[in-house]
Amino acid sequence: MQPQVRVATMTIVVFFEDAAIGALARDRIHALASKHPSRVILLDGTRDEGSRNDDGSDWLEVGARDAGAEALTSSVAVLRLADAPVVLLWIAPGIGDDDRFCALAPEAQTVVYNSSLVDAGAGALRELVAYVANHPELPLADIAYLRLAPWQESIAILFDGEEAAELNELRRVEIECGSDPEGLYLIGWLASRLGWSAQNGGSLENALGGRIEFAMSRGGDPRRIRRVALCSSDSTFAAQADAAGQTIHLSVSGGRQRPERYRLVNDAGIAALVERAILTSQHDRTFQAALAAAGEILAQRAQQS
Repeated sequence: MQPQVRVATMTIVVFFEDAAIGALARDRIHALASKHPSRVILLDGTRDEGSRNDDGSDWLEVGARDAGAEALTSSVAVLRLADAPVVLLWIAPGIGDDDRFCALAPEAQTVVYNSSLVDAGAGALRELVAYVANHPELPLADIAYLRLAPWQESIAILFDGEEAAELNELRRVEIECGSDPEGLYLIGWLASRLGWSAQNGGSLENALGGRIEFAMSRGGDPRRIRRVALCSSDSTFAAQADAAGQTIHLSVSGGRQRPERYRLVNDAGIAALVERAILTSQHDRTFQAALAAAGEILAQRAQQS
């Protein structure tokens, strides 16, 4: 029997500094590498610089605690596959002013971030907004945004047909989520698609000068949306996940009435999300617009605090 030939298609570089995040990363990256044969280089910020696990396979772990930018880039240069693209998964805070990230990112074909895993609040997303504003050419994707696909589809369904006219009449948006980045990305996506601009006090304004109030509350599982409600003067268009997060209940109440509908949540695993990031990070204008709009909302919030 001929031995099976395993050809690596890319080099996946993963950086983390938190042991719990590292455990999640190992599990998720194993799933990705099993689907897409890859050389994996884990830069483990919880282990001393210079320590290394190398069993002769395409899974390598390098201690990165207190390692500087030059040391990390040298390690990656030596260990990466010469003819395969590099995908950088940066799962740590401080990307805006971290010399290590700034040194590694230019070598990557794709940079994958996970703002809500790094920080359930808005801090990591705020750092990302600032960095991307100064580096608009960065081929970047955020897992927190990529998880929104079922909710974007549900909102599109709520406003299909004649209900589309109600989009210009919306006066309030409510989002309940387990961490802030998902909610901010969702309102940023709506704002960028509908031509809304952030205003003082955290509200938004539509193209006709109408005011849209925005309220975000914490609830449900981390890194997940639980409920979205879009309200006009007389109708409420709502999408809500069930307790298990497996279906989304769609309802229209008030002046407009529609039969209730349910959508199955296709909760893509990390392998599928990273795969999508690799495919879309170079040209995902919708993500870039949503990120910029979320950044405007955060800036308005900062002015009010």
